[in-house]
Amino acid sequence: MHRRARLDRYLKRGHRYVHGWVLPGAAKMVVAIAAVQRAQAVGGHIAEIGVHRGRLFILLYLLRRDGERALAIDLFSDQERNPEHSGHGDLDIFRANMARHADTDSLVVHEGDSTAIDGATVTRLLGGACRLFSIDGGHTPEITAHDLAVAEAALAPGGVIILDDVFNEMWPGVSEGLNRYFHARRGIVPFAIGGNKTFLCAPPFAARYIDALRPIAVKTAERDFLGARVLCCDFAPLSLAERVGRYAAWRAVKDIGPLKIARRAYHLARAAIG
Repeated sequence: MHRRARLDRYLKRGHRYVHGWVLPGAAKMVVAIAAVQRAQAVGGHIAEIGVHRGRLFILLYLLRRDGERALAIDLFSDQERNPEHSGHGDLDIFRANMARHADTDSLVVHEGDSTAIDGATVTRLLGGACRLFSIDGGHTPEITAHDLAVAEAALAPGGVIILDDVFNEMWPGVSEGLNRYFHARRGIVPFAIGGNKTFLCAPPFAARYIDALRPIAVKTAERDFLGARVLCCDFAPLSLAERVGRYAAWRAVKDIGPLKIARRAYHLARAAIG
């Protein structure tokens, strides 16, 4: 089956059969970023630290282009080295999922602790730098900061790092690790947040990725984060009030006498009931 057809099938329903925690909004953001990279001729390989059963890795793998390889880094059978249980990789299940939804022709597997490798190891295993590098491994501050250093060192020009769980209330160590990493000056900046992922790249490329992501989210806002301007993407459905508020006709009449009085009465009634 053609790679594009496999990608469409995986996005539509295939991902449901792979255990993991990738939100639909995150998948949309990754696909949009990959489209920018193709249009801008950003080249490189694929890598992920912490593949679990492959839910995001398969998507990244299906987005690769001819000549690109994909590296899966996970403890797999060595789960006693994962005391926080931030994931539970299984190499046999991962390979079976890859065979079902993609292939293994361009797959490289590194079974081991990510803290024992560096960016040079990644580029040696792949034969070059990475344009997409996902981090979803150990969720402690120390491991998060280390994995960010590995990813940045292995990043191709225009490449993007995808960091999981920065704003997940169950894993505060990831947020602390990201902040620790940025205590020193770095060659990357965050540029987008959404779908429980935080996206980072070199500053010259941030604006073009932001422009591509803005139209795909239900709601967006730009905020300052770690010294950079980032696009915050919300994929939750709009409420009725928010949907109505988007219509120019409503904005034109909502403050006219009778309507303004009716709106005020409605909000007072809601406050009294609530």
